[in-house]
Amino acid sequence: MLSILDRYILYEIFKSLLAIIVVLLLIFMGTTFIKLLQQVSVGDLNATLLFQMLGLEMFRFLARLVPPAFFFAVLYAVGRMYRDSEITAMEACGIGGSRLFRAILVATLPVILLVAWLAMGVAPWSARIIDQLISDQHGQASELAGVSAGRFNEYSQGDLIFYIESIDGDARRMRNLFVQHRKGADLSLITAETGYQKLDELSGDRFLVLEQGYRYQGVPGSADYRVSKFAVYALRIKEATPAPAKRPWKGLPNRQLLTSDNIRDKTEFQVRLSQVLALLVVALLALPLSRSTPRQGPFGRLVLAFVIYTLYLSMQGASEKWMAVGATPTWLGMWWVHLAMAGFALLLFLPDTLLYKRWRRHWRGPVT
Repeated sequence: MLSILDRYILYEIFKSLLAIIVVLLLIFMGTTFIKLLQQVSVGDLNATLLFQMLGLEMFRFLARLVPPAFFFAVLYAVGRMYRDSEITAMEACGIGGSRLFRAILVATLPVILLVAWLAMGVAPWSARIIDQLISDQHGQASELAGVSAGRFNEYSQGDLIFYIESIDGDARRMRNLFVQHRKGADLSLITAETGYQKLDELSGDRFLVLEQGYRYQGVPGSADYRVSKFAVYALRIKEATPAPAKRPWKGLPNRQLLTSDNIRDKTEFQVRLSQVLALLVVALLALPLSRSTPRQGPFGRLVLAFVIYTLYLSMQGASEKWMAVGATPTWLGMWWVHLAMAGFALLLFLPDTLLYKRWRRHWRGPVT
């Protein structure tokens, strides 16, 4: 049964946590939306997938967002209680730092479960869906994947360039096309009322089929050229050599990563688990870093906390790369980063211990 004091601390922490998560999500969604719009503008992403990709990216990012949001929520909530002398009043009533730390641990438990679910379940699921959507887009030639209206679309290393005025709602028929086709020294300009892409089942070749148009063929700058009218005209699109497929580590199930002998799989599993461990570490760091006085202003030690957390993130990134390339032994992995930071957090608790206070009084000597 939670006491009134515990419920008050939990309310302050979760109120700040919700506000910080909303702000961080808005920032992330804004930057991600711009990045996806750029991919749509160059034809790398179908416009119909824009908001679906945005939502999936948000779910994949949530597991990384919650630990820093919780860290700064505790810093702000407890720091405000220090500045408003609420902690001083609690200590005068016999409520010490251990009671405050217990309340923070109680707040940490549901957040740990949330992060574990996001990191181990939701994020891999989102990564698999994203990979599937991109794979389906690249594999569906009949649906004009990667082709956008109102821009020049380039294929065959620049030998085939076409402009589309509009595309029907079902994304299968193009309207009012202008095509430049270069074959050696010959250059052809083609206009057509409609067109579509077709995949030859036997050869696997991809064609741009044009209907009801004109073809202008000749040498640029010369008056010797031919004009021909056609009902149907097909141009073969030379496909680029596909890049070797990469192993989708972000979307692999946890069981497969855990039982694999591949060092990259083991690294990915520890990356997911690190997001859960990071929450425990920041819970230890938050309380000593939230100490402030009324004269420190509204932000207290937020700058110092930001520097420490940035260092913590940098150490996690470095340990991930070192483990992936085999620079650190497999048994060491990424655990040492969390252990080192947890040890640093315990050192920050040292000034509050009774042993340290006795040693300090002994070192200062009797007051005269």
